[in-house]
Amino acid sequence: MKPQDEVKFFDHFVEEHGEYDVLGMRACKQLLAKFESLCKPCPDETCVDCGCGSGAFTRRLLEFDLDLLGVDISSRSIQSAQAQATSEKYMVGDISQLTVQDCSFDIVVFSGVLHHFPQSQFRNKILSEAYRVLKPGGRVFGFDPSAHSPSMWLYRSPSSPLYSNVGKTDNEVLLTRSQLKSELARVGFERISVQGVGGITYRYVEGPVARMLLPLYNLYEELRRISPLENWLGTFLISFAMKPQSR
Repeated sequence: MKPQDEVKFFDHFVEEHGEYDVLGMRACKQLLAKFESLCKPCPDETCVDCGCGSGAFTRRLLEFDLDLLGVDISSRSIQSAQAQATSEKYMVGDISQLTVQDCSFDIVVFSGVLHHFPQSQFRNKILSEAYRVLKPGGRVFGFDPSAHSPSMWLYRSPSSPLYSNVGKTDNEVLLTRSQLKSELARVGFERISVQGVGGITYRYVEGPVARMLLPLYNLYEELRRISPLENWLGTFLISFAMKPQSR
């Protein structure tokens, strides 16, 4: 795990594009619908978006009237997020060592960040931090590219003949259901669910070939969303779990 690779990549991306906001509108709607159905957020609950980047997903959570904090290791991303902030707050920080008190949040969100930690030991560390800062009965929600997805395997697996490392950091990996379930359980979470979701369209990807093929990919995603195999072959894995009310 090389944290500075993440900082360098996202600082550069935000410098070049203004912010990191690459998902399509329908993808965001899918993810927000899953967040609402699983987390059942209530107005004024506290929520921290760990690995928030330039706040693209954090801002979308404002519709739930949450008390929001975004944390990211990329200072340039946080500058971009703060420039667009309304009621939410942002800070530069290491999500493996959050500078917040124990049991201080109702919800922890990992918006496309767990797959940036290639080794299980690092994911366990940040999931342990999520557990620490959650109140009893608090919820954790995350989404990440799925190792079970044919399209993600073709594009992002080093074993694929069509693999491309354009637009990604060297740390990124595809994750499986069993990995996420076992790691959430290991740090003490309960009521764990990991499900596949389709309809993850993109509005921007790096690389001229990928951009040329993007309309076909987005069409595939729309078809995957209505497929009976969405849960098994969906492009993203949605993770959800709860901290026990008491021990």
